[in-house]
Amino acid sequence: MWQVHGTHTIFATQARSPDSHEEKGDLIFTDNPKITLYMRFADCTPLLFADEKLGIVGIAHAGWRGTVEGVATTAINAICRHYGSKAEDIRVGIGPSIGADHYEVGEEVITQVRKNFGADAESLLPKYGAHRHFDMWQANRILLEKAGVQHIEIAKLCTACHLDDWYSHRAEKGKTGRFGAIIALKG
Repeated sequence: MWQVHGTHTIFATQARSPDSHEEKGDLIFTDNPKITLYMRFADCTPLLFADEKLGIVGIAHAGWRGTVEGVATTAINAICRHYGSKAEDIRVGIGPSIGADHYEVGEEVITQVRKNFGADAESLLPKYGAHRHFDMWQANRILLEKAGVQHIEIAKLCTACHLDDWYSHRAEKGKTGRFGAIIALKG
């Protein structure tokens, strides 16, 4: 999947052949145990979804744009609408990504966070010295809780703090690799 920093959703029903074109999107789900889902990350937040009752898994790519556009909410709505899941049956893991302490943001991000998170915005924009930072872990947690998700685990692993284990686009000034997030159903 070619990630585009948005909320386009793909439902995978069969494995993609190596010579087929890569679809664009930031959310992918499947109920097929023969399909393994995979996405690449460097600082953006991986969201991993599982509805064990109905046998559904998924991954979402939540950068700052996707987070403020509500990719987490879009994911829950998509799973519920497409597969008939209930939000309270969905488990979500918030994977390694850049932590708020390293994610200094400018006015564009601050404006979008305030616009889309209302009363929660200031808690998501902590100040470190004179600069605002964005807490994507907590922003996605808030969105998931508002969507009815009760089972959320946050890895609390900052990619910029742990360069020996993860890649960080920001900390490595754009010259970096990507780590993969993989999820599949037991087959």
